[in-house]
Amino acid sequence: MQALEGVKLIKDIEEKYDVMSIKYKGVSIWPFLRLYLKDSVTSKRETKASPLVVGFVLKSLFAYNPFRAIKKHDVWVFTACERRKRLGSKEVHRVSGAFAAKGVNSLMIEKPSIGMGHFPLKDIEERDIVSEAWLLMTFHALEVLGRFFTPRIGNEDLIKRILADKDIQFDYLRYARMLNAQRLAMKLMLWLNPRPKAVFMECPYDTMGYIWAFHEAGIKVVEMQHGSLSGGHLSYNAKEYDCMINPDCVCVFGEGEYKYLTEEKPQYSPEVRMTGMYMLERADQFFAKDIFEEERKNYKSIVVVSGQPNFEEALSSFINSIALNHKELLFVYIPRKKKDDLRFEARNIRLMNDVNIYEYLKWADIHITVSSTTCIEAQYFHTPTIFYNYENIPATYYKDILREEEWAEIANTPQQFDDAFVKISGKNIRYGNLFAHEHVKRIMAVINENN
Repeated sequence: MQALEGVKLIKDIEEKYDVMSIKYKGVSIWPFLRLYLKDSVTSKRETKASPLVVGFVLKSLFAYNPFRAIKKHDVWVFTACERRKRLGSKEVHRVSGAFAAKGVNSLMIEKPSIGMGHFPLKDIEERDIVSEAWLLMTFHALEVLGRFFTPRIGNEDLIKRILADKDIQFDYLRYARMLNAQRLAMKLMLWLNPRPKAVFMECPYDTMGYIWAFHEAGIKVVEMQHGSLSGGHLSYNAKEYDCMINPDCVCVFGEGEYKYLTEEKPQYSPEVRMTGMYMLERADQFFAKDIFEEERKNYKSIVVVSGQPNFEEALSSFINSIALNHKELLFVYIPRKKKDDLRFEARNIRLMNDVNIYEYLKWADIHITVSSTTCIEAQYFHTPTIFYNYENIPATYYKDILREEEWAEIANTPQQFDDAFVKISGKNIRYGNLFAHEHVKRIMAVINENN
């Protein structure tokens, strides 16, 4: 089953069954279960910690001084190492960078990146930072210990009937234990360390148990948008939500997400704020020189491609086919994670690893991706996007953009790329407000309101 079929299955279930009545400790756990149920039916496997993952988590425990958490902080910030981008001599958090830059009394709790862990202190701006590896290890250990007990699920017969009706094998008890284990791990952290006044989280939907613990402690949770946020994203299109495991406020990039969460999904969070994104504001100021100045002497246009791990093979093949027919264009392929094994027949393709993609987006003429949020980040720099419509994913994720905006086109084949390129290159494009400007000013207002 493909990803979009999995999303449709989940939505069909929500229309037919009273899924919010499936509870654990009085909290509706369906918003958490639905994420893993979709992964189970589309990948035919359940999320499990492999020995490789366990190994890199253990190696990350002492990447930073864990006793930094003992210090009193006004706010805690949850993010991930993989969301850093190189800016000059530093690896800067593209969403949460303002906390360090503006000297906010904050503790950053950073999830290690698979294969590398964390960047050394000399390469980052944050000083009060600890690895989330401690929490990851704790809640996984608690989940294992919890296997000796059977969670008491409210209206358990319903989830059993849903799985039987849809002929799905899914260990819902395991994920109920995982949610509670996250809650218990966070309660332990709150007991061991001074409590913050508020918590900011970049990706809260896979750690809803943390939010549950914060709410039990009376601590406000603010989500900071880190990627796609639309009706096409499973985390944001549930029919209903439970406030105990959802954020109290969401800081979004711009008007599109703001309208979606306030008009179509107001139950997701009681408060929504437009704050833009830190890295775009800082990168726009930092990258003042055209990185393609020399290349423009030999090529008519520069096309930057944003790779994505799930679509790398299909996207690279698509780009190779296009490049063979367009020797006048330079294609710069930037994978999200380092990929030295990508090979291209076309000589006008350059594979660039370990670069700041925002520098390339700012100076490119055209941007290509499947569904990466670099499409709307490119728009910030007035760089139009052509989506490769792989498995109809971008047409679903970004249907509003494709319907309403002038800076985006879509292509299913190399031949359709030709038409899209001619069309978008000949436009006098008007760019909307997909990213709110003055990010630092806006996010500091939110921080100060919650101190």
